Amino acid sequence: MDRAPAERVPYAACALVGLGGLFAGVTGPLVSTFVPPLVQSVLGGHRTAIGFVMAIDNLLLLLLVPIAGAASDQLRSRGRGRRAIVLPGLVLAAAGMALLPASARGGIVGLIGGMILLFTGINLQRSPFQALIADLLPSAHRSLATASVTFQMCVAAIVFLMLGQMLGMRTAYLIAAVTVLAIAVAVVGLIREPARRDAQPSETTFQSIADAAGSALGGDVAGMRAIFLASLLLQLTFQTFTTWYALHGTERFGVRPEDVTVGFMAWAVGGVVGALPAGIIGKRIGRRNTMLLGFALMGASLVLLNLVTSPAQATPLIALASAAWTLPTVNAYPLFIEPVARHRRGILAALFLLCIALGGAIGDPLNGSLFDLFGSYRPLFVIMAVYTTLAFAAVLFIPRGMGEVDTMSTLHS
Repeated sequence: MDRAPAERVPYAACALVGLGGLFAGVTGPLVSTFVPPLVQSVLGGHRTAIGFVMAIDNLLLLLLVPIAGAASDQLRSRGRGRRAIVLPGLVLAAAGMALLPASARGGIVGLIGGMILLFTGINLQRSPFQALIADLLPSAHRSLATASVTFQMCVAAIVFLMLGQMLGMRTAYLIAAVTVLAIAVAVVGLIREPARRDAQPSETTFQSIADAAGSALGGDVAGMRAIFLASLLLQLTFQTFTTWYALHGTERFGVRPEDVTVGFMAWAVGGVVGALPAGIIGKRIGRRNTMLLGFALMGASLVLLNLVTSPAQATPLIALASAAWTLPTVNAYPLFIEPVARHRRGILAALFLLCIALGGAIGDPLNGSLFDLFGSYRPLFVIMAVYTTLAFAAVLFIPRGMGEVDTMSTLHS
């Protein structure tokens, strides 16, 4: 049997599934940079209330992501594609990006309405796009595919953070809306999903979602619960930075919100530098070992960040923390999806994303309450370091060999 085609790296497919990361890089950093101050301008200094409003994204994720994931499994089992759900999500997100800057004129009700429109679009496309990584890429190349997702996300983040800083929120959001529409065109025109039907069709019901969750969390696959916990804490660490660093930086360093974008740019640069090597390292030394290395490096960087006294000192350490963050970020999903049967990828990709969302849904109100308790945003990096340490401990409970390339007998490529 000629194995050469299987060994060839599918760069084009990796680039196409990376469009999901491009979308996240276009939308996420602008939301993280401008929405917290926008909410604060409406709500004032009520930190806990700000945390609850910022959790809208994660609450919608909890509702929409499992439904979209299960529905995409059903569409695929009938020989159709997941793009039928991805495309409407991208279009709604583009509308939300265009309208959000003006929504605060309607007070808190208008602002929440704009956020709901945007986050509905974002969350509809998440699990179908995530499942496409496993649909389109063989096991050996999934870390590289998620590296492409992270790389494109961070490149887009740099570009749009610069646009936000130079052109202001309104113009940057309009450019982002047009870019999201271009991504939608690329998804329709370039991604070709497998035409085969699955032997075991799935159903889009809450029972099917509950059954999948019970199987994943009930210990049917050794180490699955540890992966969920590590991924939750990884997202909790990341979202603590993205949600609260703008407020932390303005308070701690006495700079304008626009000037804090240098910290987000540093995180994005670290992601660009670390993403593709993270995929290669994951294949070379194993996904579990790579995640442990990343959490250890990130924890050390966060401890040092707590000691700096200026944004200039913080910038290289933020970039280092981000480069370390790519190691578990790039390898967590390939490690998770390895034992998942093809006909359940959408639902279980949704559960993976729900676990991540839970970190945000818990984290924003929890962190808001912690900052209220301390009366300051100063402990930001200490809190992040605690989350990272717990994530490192969780990865230790993943059995060696679990989720590595082609090691799981239940995998359906």
